[in-house]
Amino acid sequence: MKILLVEDNPDDLLFAKHALGKLGHMVIGVDNGASALEKFDSERPDLVITDIYMPGMDGFTLTRAVQQRAAPRWQPVLFLSGYRDDELQVKALQVGADGYVVKPVSAELLDARLKVIERLLIMQRQAEERARELESYYAAEEEEKRVAEHLIRRLVNADKLNDPAIDYWISPAALFSGDLIAAARTPAHVLHVLLADGTGHGLSASINVLPIIAPFYRMTEKGFGIDAIAREMNQKVRQFLPEDRFVAATLAAIDFREGYVRVWNGGNPEPILLGPTGRAEHMFGLRHTPLGILEDDEFETLTETHAFGHDAQLALYSDGVIEAESPGGEMFGFERLAAAMDGAAPEERLKQAVAAVVAHMGTRAAHDDISLLVVNSRSDAPVADTTAGDGGNGEPIPEPGNWKFGLRLGAMEVRKVDVVPLLLGLVNQFDGARHRSGELFVILSELFNNALDHGLLRLDSRRKLDPDGMEVYLNQREERLQALNEGEIELEIELFPHAGRNWLRIVCRDTGPGFDHARVLGVPSQVSELPFGRGLALVRSLASSFELNDTGNAVTAILSLGHGRDDESPVI
Repeated sequence: MKILLVEDNPDDLLFAKHALGKLGHMVIGVDNGASALEKFDSERPDLVITDIYMPGMDGFTLTRAVQQRAAPRWQPVLFLSGYRDDELQVKALQVGADGYVVKPVSAELLDARLKVIERLLIMQRQAEERARELESYYAAEEEEKRVAEHLIRRLVNADKLNDPAIDYWISPAALFSGDLIAAARTPAHVLHVLLADGTGHGLSASINVLPIIAPFYRMTEKGFGIDAIAREMNQKVRQFLPEDRFVAATLAAIDFREGYVRVWNGGNPEPILLGPTGRAEHMFGLRHTPLGILEDDEFETLTETHAFGHDAQLALYSDGVIEAESPGGEMFGFERLAAAMDGAAPEERLKQAVAAVVAHMGTRAAHDDISLLVVNSRSDAPVADTTAGDGGNGEPIPEPGNWKFGLRLGAMEVRKVDVVPLLLGLVNQFDGARHRSGELFVILSELFNNALDHGLLRLDSRRKLDPDGMEVYLNQREERLQALNEGEIELEIELFPHAGRNWLRIVCRDTGPGFDHARVLGVPSQVSELPFGRGLALVRSLASSFELNDTGNAVTAILSLGHGRDDESPVI
């Protein structure tokens, strides 16, 4: 050890230095307290051995000063004195000394005392080293958390959760939440919402849900349905996560204009449809396995559809809500959740549910992440922005070349292929048409759905006028679509020049019998408030030219890609 020896008697100082040196220690000797403090600051000895009575500064004062300088580390100090006095020994211990040795002392006793101190010093250094390592690990972990939090926040696109139709609550069991809530609009302004619950909780659970974020936003932006999105997310979870990791997820598509909600639920509790008074009027009972468990050929994409009235709300929640425990170990349960929202005003239902969960848990910490999402039927956005006429920033639209492509689908393909995003993705490859993709998506969606519903499936929209008409209509649509085994739908898109600008011609044909379009579209340039005919009326309002053939099973719409007068529209 490195020992600082303080002794004002030269003979005693010399003798003690010699004795300590023979024991294998490096000794620094000084004869007064002031010099001792200087050496202590510069040398930082392992041990200080001091006499009591010295000129200028006694051993007690020196010990206090040494301990102040060394704090918070332990600095061993021994008193070596010729006075055998209990009061002096007590005072030495009170000021911070670790021992009091009376001279003369045998070399064996002194060596034994020093070895005890040396072992304690080794233990202190080991503890300090572990503390430094822990501090380094902690700093690295905090940096990783900071980066992870930033990355997750960016990937989740939290700004999209400002959609006026949704309210939500997430309460993580750890710093990071394994629950994820996301929302985005399709080009036709159908609202897609996602509530996902990754295996476990904390950062690892939060990482589990990352692979599904990009497919959700990317495919929603392109207009894919939630069935296709669920399949893609399942593939991503299987591709990126270990085999023992999976993600429970609920996807919902809310079409405010048509008034229905479609749900795919994989592993989460059953979503609830709340009526005008907040009472749970319907539970979406169709429940699939969580994402990441099944191979693609085993994965099920069947969705459940229900009418979504003007005063309805859709509630999605993770199992952390109903499994939240009271201090006595009783679970919150579905009944308490439903009761908390029943009778509350629409804008208060989420707050009531949150307050009920928090009150039930009391002082007990959550053992799982908790998330709750409510979609409000009264907060809808415009269906489409039809004001685009340039690149969006006043710049001229690039002049494209001429092109044309078409797609014909049989009954089997109609059931499986999400055709509108497929065509829109192809159109968006051309600069001249990309800036009108919003209007084009609406036109293609309405034309295709009209051809499918009324051409191939022979559905009658007048059923929607009945009190439960929308429910009957949607169920009948699903049944007939699954049973469809014949018929074709053909879509063509062509770009061509006319009157100094470019135009898109969109044609949709089906092999159905057609319909009396003169009766349905009898009022020109007006979107009907009735639950039928609105789709084609919307297409007519967006297009520069619009025409059906005599039987009503072929529709042609022309969309302008530049500026000019409507009377310059080419003849269909």
